[in-house]
Amino acid sequence: MKKLLWKPSRITWQINLLIAIIAIIGVVVIEIFKVNIKQPYYTQKLRAAKIMRTGMAIVRKHRVDNFGPINKKIDTPNSGLIGVLSSPITSSTIELDAKLTTINPNWAAVVVDMLKNAKVKDGSTVAVSFTGSFPAINLAVLSAARAMNLRLIIITSVSSSTWGANLPNFTWLDMESLLVKKGLFNYRTVAASLGGVKDNAYGMSDDGRRMLRAAIARNGIPMLEFEDVKDNINARTELYVEKSGDVPISAYINVGGGTISTGTYIGKRRFKPGLNIKPSHMALKIDSVMSRYAREGIPVMNMNYMSTIAKEYDLPTEIKKMPKIGAGNLYNRLEYNRLLVLGTLAVLLLSIYFFIGLGIGYRIFSLTKKEERRPPEHMV
Repeated sequence: MKKLLWKPSRITWQINLLIAIIAIIGVVVIEIFKVNIKQPYYTQKLRAAKIMRTGMAIVRKHRVDNFGPINKKIDTPNSGLIGVLSSPITSSTIELDAKLTTINPNWAAVVVDMLKNAKVKDGSTVAVSFTGSFPAINLAVLSAARAMNLRLIIITSVSSSTWGANLPNFTWLDMESLLVKKGLFNYRTVAASLGGVKDNAYGMSDDGRRMLRAAIARNGIPMLEFEDVKDNINARTELYVEKSGDVPISAYINVGGGTISTGTYIGKRRFKPGLNIKPSHMALKIDSVMSRYAREGIPVMNMNYMSTIAKEYDLPTEIKKMPKIGAGNLYNRLEYNRLLVLGTLAVLLLSIYFFIGLGIGYRIFSLTKKEERRPPEHMV
């Protein structure tokens, strides 16, 4: 004969309160005991940042030794990578804060993260376009490439916007040669242009154009010079193909706002800052080196509008002193302890089953003799 089990159909307020208290305690415990989780590619990110920090120290020492003390009121982190407001090779105007945002060795870790998200494998070949405008980001790309053992094919537009590598005798090409000479990198620009408007330094003085040519010549770099924009784009894409040989190009990295690389002002705005895996149709309509690679389905990295990218990666946008490497969400992230979450959920479910499912809660908080008696509960 089967036993008849008695189960109360009512749930008292005391039971509801007890379950709520257990749930609240569980949530509090989960929030308090979060764990630090190393983010993907932690080791390579850290290595890239350390390489960049070394490169920054090399550039700073050379600048102090050869060009005098750094103006710490302008270059607050004392990096040596902030140029001057105006010089004969200055192509355009950008606020100082935008340049100071880049003075952070952790940008190399950002580049590693973007390349990994673009599915670029270690040892791959990557096409790169540099300008003089963001020498720190150029250095970040080189550092990430070394950490990932990448092969780079670099074309550089030498002129720079304000506060970039705009010292006539210490352009980005000079910095690049210095870093190679010191043994930090073996990456060299394969061809260079004047940069600026139409990539031909239109609007700049004759002295400025002469200084840009001199920088290209003293660093032994072949020069690219075309009157027609389309011819310039064709020449660059053909050079990338020639230098890559039979090896496919895995990604295209643009640093700065080079017209040939990114397109006109409208074109620059249509590619979002940072990694573009599937750019908008409007971005692809503007002819440029970047859009041509994007049309082929090759991931492109638009390292421009750096404050926007900094906010995305939780990097500081106001740099007063040199940031430490290895800190922040790029490397470690506070996350919920999954075992603790599962354990809390299990306790909550067991409590519901114990106090409500089995009716034990009702028995614990049953009515006293002094309280009004109610009809017997149904048997189930």
